[in-house]
Amino acid sequence: MTEEREGEHLLVSRIEDGTVIDHIPDWKAETVTRVLGLDRKAMMKANASVAMLQNVASRQLGRKDIVKVDRWHVKEGDADILCLVFPSITVNYITNGSVAKYSPSVPDLIHGRIRCPELSCISNAEREPVTSEFVTLKADRMLQCAYCDTLLGFDSVPEHVRT
Repeated sequence: MTEEREGEHLLVSRIEDGTVIDHIPDWKAETVTRVLGLDRKAMMKANASVAMLQNVASRQLGRKDIVKVDRWHVKEGDADILCLVFPSITVNYITNGSVAKYSPSVPDLIHGRIRCPELSCISNAEREPVTSEFVTLKADRMLQCAYCDTLLGFDSVPEHVRT
């Protein structure tokens, strides 16, 4: 099912229920799917599907990527973590064909979603009942571990996300 839009064909059909993550910098859609753990989630929920469109023309960005997730809604907290790395992203939640836009924002605190890069940090010890916690230093584009004060740049977040 393709639709016409100003003489062009849509590359992927519309979805009735799910999430569309838009305005991703070009060639970065795989990072988005990895941060969100979409490969595992799509496998666990057999009727969910993921479509990545890469290097698509964009009036705002020149070129961009888009990720469409059919029959699954990305949590707002996960979208906010994506915003650390890709501040330009927008998230559209689609329910019964109706679209609700969400503009992710950089969270002040992040609990449990990011692993501290310092191996000796107490939050990495399996025997300790401690959940990782990071404070956002927005002006410096850094995260600071609440336990060991290790700094992590926003650009390094994808390598440390727990999925």
